[in-house]
Amino acid sequence: MRVGFVTSAYHPDVGGVETHCRRLCAALAAAGDQVEVLTQHTVAAEETMDGVLVRRFPLTVPAANYRFSAALWRWLRTHAGQYDLLHAHSYHALAALAAALSNDTPLVFTPHYHGTGHSLLRSALHPIYRPLGRRIVARADRIICVTHAERELVVRHFPAAAERTVVIPNGTDPIRVVEATGEEPGRSILCVGRLERYKRVDRVIRAMVHLPADHRLDVIGAGPAREELEQLAGRLGLAGRRVVFHGRLSDDAFAARMAAASAAVSVSTQEAFGMAVADALTAGIPAVASFIPAHRELAVMAGDGVPLWLVNPDDEVALAEALRVAAETRRVTHGSNALPTWSDVVLSTREVYASVAPQARLTQQSGAADR
Repeated sequence: MRVGFVTSAYHPDVGGVETHCRRLCAALAAAGDQVEVLTQHTVAAEETMDGVLVRRFPLTVPAANYRFSAALWRWLRTHAGQYDLLHAHSYHALAALAAALSNDTPLVFTPHYHGTGHSLLRSALHPIYRPLGRRIVARADRIICVTHAERELVVRHFPAAAERTVVIPNGTDPIRVVEATGEEPGRSILCVGRLERYKRVDRVIRAMVHLPADHRLDVIGAGPAREELEQLAGRLGLAGRRVVFHGRLSDDAFAARMAAASAAVSVSTQEAFGMAVADALTAGIPAVASFIPAHRELAVMAGDGVPLWLVNPDDEVALAEALRVAAETRRVTHGSNALPTWSDVVLSTREVYASVAPQARLTQQSGAADR
């Protein structure tokens, strides 16, 4: 099956949607599908990554939260028919709108839906955007949510989508065996993700004041909130040794950080799933997370006995205590939770694809039989 993935940004850009798309595309390609990523970037480029052709179309509007590429729209209008289906990602980005309105190719939509914006301006614009968002939802043949909590939110706001909406949880990556660097003393607490205000990394930084001096927060990721977070760490006297901003890391450097971590933390106000927490648990790293629906559902999926503490991050003393306990808890055996793998995700996603592009399914099956 030939699938065109439409997404606002893609690796090496950092974020939950970017990570989800990269992992799913790589897994689909490994399973034998022909996958192309259609995305936006500062300059046009084409490259092959993880067996996937990535087409980057130049941005017409480069604003961080409202990226728009006229070239991507033109490509979809003239070339969408060469794919058996399009799989568009993120209700909160204009690229999905391009996939929905520029062609009539079968469409699968993964909204990564939060139900609101994450700044005063974006929250104000959200109701104005709703009619356009409704057109994406109406155009989609099937809608994939990554948790039941996300599905409930989507159906609450778009009731007509209920019968076309399914839940396929994110998968987790296999554990990469690497050696910890061993260069830095103390207990490392990892905070991984795009640096946006709604991620509430500031709460974690404030909680560090209440932790012993040998506990260090390693912040991995980039985003518009980085400067103000660095300033906060400086004002609290934590910058440099107690709170370290690493920015984007290569896969090998990130794996080394995971190997050295004593705990991981994510206290976001909104998540469709919570991939940073899932990856930590799969690696056996004790984790602390905000008490939001997606994290609560993730805890249930992971099963009994996983080292996961759900807290209210507005209580920085309670957050600090949870971080202290997590960092002092021994890592658990790999594979001790019940979270799905990306192989599981591919099987379920291909079933959805076959339901919206049955002719592609029949051709694929016929070809397999001929061999």
